[in-house]
Amino acid sequence: MIIPFFIQNRGCPHRCVFCNQQISGDQGPADWTDESFHEKIRAFLASRARKAKPAKEVQIAFYGGNFTGLAAAEQDRLLGLAHCHVEKGAVEGIRISTRPDALHIIDMERLAAFGVKTIELGAQSFVNSVLEASQRGHNAEDVECAVELLKSNGFEVILHLMVGLPGDNRRGFGETIARTIARRPDGVRIHPTLVLTDTPLAEDFRRGRYQPLSLGEAVDLCKEACRRFQKAEITVIRLGLQTTDMMTSPGAVLGGPYHPAFGSLVAEALWLERALTLLDGADVRDKRLIMYVPARQESAFRGNKNRNIELLQKQFQFAALEIKPGDQTFNYSIS
Repeated sequence: MIIPFFIQNRGCPHRCVFCNQQISGDQGPADWTDESFHEKIRAFLASRARKAKPAKEVQIAFYGGNFTGLAAAEQDRLLGLAHCHVEKGAVEGIRISTRPDALHIIDMERLAAFGVKTIELGAQSFVNSVLEASQRGHNAEDVECAVELLKSNGFEVILHLMVGLPGDNRRGFGETIARTIARRPDGVRIHPTLVLTDTPLAEDFRRGRYQPLSLGEAVDLCKEACRRFQKAEITVIRLGLQTTDMMTSPGAVLGGPYHPAFGSLVAEALWLERALTLLDGADVRDKRLIMYVPARQESAFRGNKNRNIELLQKQFQFAALEIKPGDQTFNYSIS
C-alpha cells in the first residue's frame, strides 16, 4: 500500500512529449508543507487502523516528477519528513520515482540512510529512436546502468514502461520487454500512451503526425507483455494510469486507449486466452462443463458482464458451465 505525494513534474530537466502532470498527477499540492505532509499520513494511517491493516505493508511514495533532480536541500527535507514515520514504525519505508539519468553513486548512501527501499525508474522504452522521438533526454543504456547501480546497492527496482509511444511498434515494444526481463527488475508498471491536452504530442495528434493505439491494440500488446513477464517471474504491479479527477474532465484526454479499468481489460483478455488454450481440442459440445478457477480470479475470468463466458460458449457450444473455486491450477472437468 502506498501513501502518494505528487511533486508535479518538479526536478525534471525538460518536458517529454506526452507529459502533462497537471492531468495525470493532480493529487495534492506540488509543495508539501511539514503540516500538510504529516496530516495526510496521519489521516491515511488512522483509516488503515480502523480496518486493522498492518503498517508494515505501507510505504510513503514521492511520485510525479524527478525526485533526485530536486535541490539536495528539498530532497533532504521531504525524505526527513517521511523518515520520521519510518523510525516510529508507522510505515515500512519510502519509495521515490526518478529518471535513469538522474541517479549517481553519490545518491545511494543518502537515499538508503533516509529509509528509501524502492526506486521507480521512468524507463518508458529500451528503443533509442523511440526515446528520442518522445524527447526523454536519455537512452536505453542509461536505464541499464541505473538499474545495475540500484540493484548493486540493495534497492528494489520498479521500471515504468509505456506502450504506443511515438515511433514505437509491436517489434520495438517486444524488444523493450526482452531488455526489461534481462535487467531483472522487481516489478514493472505499464502505461498506454494517452494524448493529453497541452502537450507536444497533442499538437502532433492534431496535425496527423501521431496515431495513438486503439484500446484493443493496447490491451493486446499489454497482454503479451504480461504473459512474458509472468513467465520470467517479474510482477506487473499496475497496468494503465491511475484515473484522476482532471483526467475525466472534458477535453483533458484527446486520444489514445484511455479506460478507467484498463488493467481489468488486460486481465480479462489473459484469462480468455488461457481458457481457449485449455479447451482447445476438448470435446465439450452439448456437455456440462466445470471450470476450476482461483477464487480471487473468477471476476477476471468471467470478464465484464460475463463477456468471456459468452465467447467461450459460442466457441465450444457447451450445454452449461459451472465455475468452482480451485487452487492455483486452472483446469476443467466434464459432468
